[in-house]
Amino acid sequence: MPKEKKKTITKETTKEKKETTAKETKEEKGEASKEKPSKFKFECTRCGTCCQNQDSIPVTFTDLARWTKQGSFMSIILPHLELGSISEDDELGKLALVPYIAVKDKDDNGKGTCPFYDEENKMCNIYFTLPVFCKTFPLSYNGEKYYISDPSCPGIGQGSMTKEKLLEIRNVAMRDFNERADTTIAMVPLQGLFIRHFMKQSQETVDRLSDEEKTKLDELIKKSQEQASDGS
Repeated sequence: MPKEKKKTITKETTKEKKETTAKETKEEKGEASKEKPSKFKFECTRCGTCCQNQDSIPVTFTDLARWTKQGSFMSIILPHLELGSISEDDELGKLALVPYIAVKDKDDNGKGTCPFYDEENKMCNIYFTLPVFCKTFPLSYNGEKYYISDPSCPGIGQGSMTKEKLLEIRNVAMRDFNERADTTIAMVPLQGLFIRHFMKQSQETVDRLSDEEKTKLDELIKKSQEQASDGS
């Protein structure tokens, strides 16, 4: 009799352990589902905030190639393109000049309005050929993970999002990251190549000058240096 009682107790204990484990697993899954972030949803509300409170807009070689192929359209964009350092924090960052669209009406923080934004109609005048940087907004990619570049955007959480649409947006965000990285890397040797080319051209031009023209050039350089010295 004592043996049978012990056997019964063992069975009951095992059953209780299984039920407890199952309950804990269920609770853990419940907690995990609560912590899981909601799926990214976005629908543009055409508020214009992202176009009016913007830093300079990065441009890639792919953007430039596309605009050039579009012919006369490049003449519309070119006046607003400039070159700037990617960073002021280190020497390499200062040397790496990249193309970008300069914003207008800058505030004290250096933010301004995109020159292609139509404030009256609240629309982008180059919407059909946007820089890839604008196409991915507000979802961005940093090489490791996706993130919201502007959490204050009123379009976040709006509309619906299918798996296919989300995958498409993520692909654009990754393409933006890769194209900008490639453009930055390529610009460093290109800058050196351009500088060497223009220096060579300048030297060849000087060599072709007559003695009289060289004298005049020296005088102009000297005068320019004196004016710069007086100004400082």
